[in-house]
Amino acid sequence: MTVHVLARHRRLFSSLAAFVLLVGAGLVVRWSMGYRPHFHGCGKHRGLTIATDVDVSPDFQRRRLVEDWNRTHPKEPAALIEVARSTDTTRSQIAAALDAGSCAYDVLLVDVAWLPEYAERGFLAEVRDSWMDDPADFVPQTMATGRWDGRQYAVPWFTDAGLLYVRKGEKAPGSWDELLRRGYAAQLENYEGLTANALEVIWNTQGAAVLSGDAGGVDVKTAQQILSGLDRLAGAGPALSASRAYMEDGSLEAFASGRAPLMRNWPFAFRALTADPRVGSGFDVATLPKPGLTVLGGWDLAVSARSEHRAEAGRLIDFLTGRDSQHRLFVCGGFTPTRTSVFDDATPCKDPKYTSGELPAPERFAQFATTLKAALYQARLRPVTPYYAQFSETFRGCVEQVLNARAGVRGAARPSPGTLANALTAALKGERGGC
Repeated sequence: MTVHVLARHRRLFSSLAAFVLLVGAGLVVRWSMGYRPHFHGCGKHRGLTIATDVDVSPDFQRRRLVEDWNRTHPKEPAALIEVARSTDTTRSQIAAALDAGSCAYDVLLVDVAWLPEYAERGFLAEVRDSWMDDPADFVPQTMATGRWDGRQYAVPWFTDAGLLYVRKGEKAPGSWDELLRRGYAAQLENYEGLTANALEVIWNTQGAAVLSGDAGGVDVKTAQQILSGLDRLAGAGPALSASRAYMEDGSLEAFASGRAPLMRNWPFAFRALTADPRVGSGFDVATLPKPGLTVLGGWDLAVSARSEHRAEAGRLIDFLTGRDSQHRLFVCGGFTPTRTSVFDDATPCKDPKYTSGELPAPERFAQFATTLKAALYQARLRPVTPYYAQFSETFRGCVEQVLNARAGVRGAARPSPGTLANALTAALKGERGGC
């Protein structure tokens, strides 16, 4: 069974099944898609609730961590509510519930790009010191993702950084010129992956991390840099043309099948490829070519400002983001840790459900951890704004105009620097616009 089919089957299973866990004398149900808990009033409930997207990790490692919490905290049981499979749908449904004054959720899984919006709208409680056992152990870049307006609103749980996957027998490109000339499988379909991939090309070819961090607006000079980077992307090889139809699974399949000997993807691909009999250990992993800048992704845990169980929710976050929990998510589930100490522990996954062929050799995993840590320290934030969703939509539309114009698509035109500057500045302020 291919990686693509495995992923699809796991998602299907997630969307149909509801899991029941007995904890002490109480019954805690973990709802997946299609199931919703019954709340009273604003959402008063026994125990804790965690709002997340659907867990598609190997053997559902996030769910198993919650089971561990329930076994050791029978008086504070937690229910994992998987809101939706799509990141965008999860965001909109959670935001709609909180905007309506719901206190149904205690802990929120927040994509790092959403945090400014959630904090600005008053959805999140500030982090207390007791919610992190060792703040200095967290990678500084990941801690920054939970911060807005000088205040910490979330604790990093797992993170992401772009990596370059290279088939055995192929030489890793030594520069972005070479990488773009040879072409690689990327994620260029019109969704958030296009934003991440386009930003990485711009940052690395233009020598400046524009559209990163605090970005109040875009001037014409910056817009010209952005367009120069997009021109490089548009002029790349045939493999990148095929990538316009790829999300993560599509590029993974292109690489696994041998159609693309090079691939840019997230860390999850390491475990997926290792378990694929077509690939196994027949690939290497490297950071992106120098300067090696990559988009910082990931998810943080926050306590809802509407929660009536803040102290208990904080203890749950401390458990889920603790070193042991993150180590398990890393070695068994493929989630990138946010704690520096976890990268230095290559102890393999001890879950007996996995066969030897599904897990990388310890020395190979240690090499991967070293590469991933190096990439993470070169990761940069996307624009930090409460209107990120509007920015990303507008930015992707402008990227597509450049790509379509280069491909000769009828009616497509490369925007001028002034047009691009105006469109992105408006989007960063939450205003609709376009190229």
